[in-house]
Amino acid sequence: MTNRKDDLVADVEFIFSECGRFNCLLMERPNGYKEELQGNAFCDLPHPSGRGHMICGRKAIERLESLAARARSHADIAQQVSLQSVRKPLAEILVRRFLKERQTVDIRHVDRALAEAGRVAASKRLTLTHFVPCHLMIAQNPSTFTIGPIRFHSRSSFRSLLAQHVQANRIQGIRRDRKVLSDMVRYYKTFGWVAEVTIPECDKQTSDDLAKTAVIAALDCLHLLLGPGHTRKMIVGGPAINRDKRGRFSITATGELNLMASYGGPGEVAFEDDWFTLFDRPDYGEVMKLCGVALEAAADPTLDRPLSDRFLEAALWFGEAVRESSLAAKVVKYVTALERIMMTDEKDDITSVISERVAALCFDPRTIESREQWLRKAQRAYTLRSKLVHGSMSPKSPAVSEGVRLGAEVGQQAILSTLLAFGETALRSEGVSSRELARWFHGVIAHADRLVSGGEAALKR
Repeated sequence: MTNRKDDLVADVEFIFSECGRFNCLLMERPNGYKEELQGNAFCDLPHPSGRGHMICGRKAIERLESLAARARSHADIAQQVSLQSVRKPLAEILVRRFLKERQTVDIRHVDRALAEAGRVAASKRLTLTHFVPCHLMIAQNPSTFTIGPIRFHSRSSFRSLLAQHVQANRIQGIRRDRKVLSDMVRYYKTFGWVAEVTIPECDKQTSDDLAKTAVIAALDCLHLLLGPGHTRKMIVGGPAINRDKRGRFSITATGELNLMASYGGPGEVAFEDDWFTLFDRPDYGEVMKLCGVALEAAADPTLDRPLSDRFLEAALWFGEAVRESSLAAKVVKYVTALERIMMTDEKDDITSVISERVAALCFDPRTIESREQWLRKAQRAYTLRSKLVHGSMSPKSPAVSEGVRLGAEVGQQAILSTLLAFGETALRSEGVSSRELARWFHGVIAHADRLVSGGEAALKR
């Protein structure tokens, strides 16, 4: 069995041997060399002369990416920089060390090359505050609101903020491309809201990706908090569309002309201006606060918070279901959200596992029948999803609408009830395993059993 360190040396040797092989092909130019080069032409390393590139081939690039992944992991920056941010400097370092400086390809020098690539990639990290445009609601009051690390600005609030930053940069003497600035402002003006989020210590591409992901996660929380019916049109980013104008044209059997035109816009949700006062209520306020705690993990990739991640992933599936246009796909996504929050690696009788956990978390202890009602709702939603996925029910079946209603109701209540039951401390906890979570669910069910037994005993008295 080969040692992993021996594999590292073999990978570097293979990369350079492939460079030599392709170089020979190019110089000899046999009749079939084009076929050999097909699919490998853009797989290259920087030339040791500093001018141009040399082809190394797809298989060599795969080895290079494997080395880059190891370098990234060793530098403990896997969550903060993209593989490309390590691969590019690693390629330059390997060429410099082993071709220009002619160092021996041994484990000592290979390890040093990987460590150097990790340091170079780590040095590219920076903290960026991003502004992500969104379509939320028509109402512009309040002018700002916050969910954890995500702050939403109305159009006027963002305009003032942008003006301050542009002016500050002019004072510092930084010249801006007026055309780029004009185009950027024109784009943002088509959105009613802009989300602000700060991503710490990442390379630019990773920071950009995380910012969008974090804002979408905040939107998923709004879907849960406000319900699917009120948030269906809310989206993050996209094309600059002020108005969505559509038309339809048809002719009856008698030749009568039917015309229809509609005028709408993304995010045109008709909330009242005081809609945010809903979160002044203690119950809504607590859920909003816990959503904010969970979103901290979305904005900071260095945080290891399994229960926050689990909630956000369930919320992601729920949000995908809300924004989905296909009714059948909605059912699948709603129930998948339910699975993500409730499942802990069980393999058998999943319907019963999920349904019992949903009922234990969602039922009203003051009403004995409530637990049985939630149990049946969860079972029915899961059964409909299973029939769709396994092909025993047509996506055109009338029962699909029932699946959408049940999936939305059960998913929303179960995810929010689980969030409240987790609480702030658990959401910030590190290293929570599926086994520990399974034991916690077992305790929730046992507690529900005691509440129901106590209620039944009180009725008998």
